[in-house]
Amino acid sequence: MTLTNAIKLTANRVGLLETNVSFRDRARDYLNISAKRIGARAKWNWLHKAATFNTTQSMTVSSVVGTFEAGDTLTEGLATATMDASYDATNAPTTFLMTGESATAFTADNSVTTSDASATVSAAAADTQTYQLAADVLTPHSFIDQSNNQPLGIVGWDALDLADPDRGETGDVDVVTIEGVDSSTGRILVRLYPIHSTSGDVIRYRYLAYVPDWTSSDDSTELDRWIPEWLQPALIFGATELYKQEKGDYEGALIDRAEYEGGIKSALDINLNVQGNREWHRGRVGLSSPYLPQEGGLTAAG
Repeated sequence: MTLTNAIKLTANRVGLLETNVSFRDRARDYLNISAKRIGARAKWNWLHKAATFNTTQSMTVSSVVGTFEAGDTLTEGLATATMDASYDATNAPTTFLMTGESATAFTADNSVTTSDASATVSAAAADTQTYQLAADVLTPHSFIDQSNNQPLGIVGWDALDLADPDRGETGDVDVVTIEGVDSSTGRILVRLYPIHSTSGDVIRYRYLAYVPDWTSSDDSTELDRWIPEWLQPALIFGATELYKQEKGDYEGALIDRAEYEGGIKSALDINLNVQGNREWHRGRVGLSSPYLPQEGGLTAAG
């Protein structure tokens, strides 16, 4: 089912024509809300994801002429580097994120160029301290320094403040802290400790995702990309419930709420069995249960 099909079903069930642009947009809004409600209902297996980012060096520039892009080769005299894929030309065009730097360092007040763009270096390149995670991250789960085969712990601010008050220690990363969200993009920020002093290393992380808002540009896209087929009916009933409430059809909204809950219940049962014949045990972590009887803790029934 495409988003267009879902919009049509939502509008028609409320008694509206999907050909009306206002009705279509409203139906899409309610589908977005319904998707958020579904995503927050459980730790769905289909929202478990993994992604990576590269450690980088950061450099601030000014007086940008032309367009810099990820993958560009940056040159300043004998200094060279590659613009990392995480470079955000829209929200942070004057913050260069680089990997593969040459032995010669970039320095302030000189001109950095590509084949069709130039800028003035405002501050010399330095190891990046914070990194943005993927746009659909709801809650990070775990981190691994993939390049060095090293699992990374997640610690709170207090632990980091005690270990490195001035945020100046460098080396191979041991732990990660969650730093909030980026003020321009809203993406979750993480800080590596110590500051990772080798650019180009790969940090892999697992996370629980959410479904980002759909726009009209997504209308022709299959919903399977975001929500599995067995939950798509619940998505629509969740949207029609809200739309009917807006139109004053509270009885119809209650009917659709019941249909929504029925779809959610079935999906929750599927979610429990996604890994086949596994069994849930209290206190399970890792591959085996740590809950072990102590000597003398069990006695035979009389």
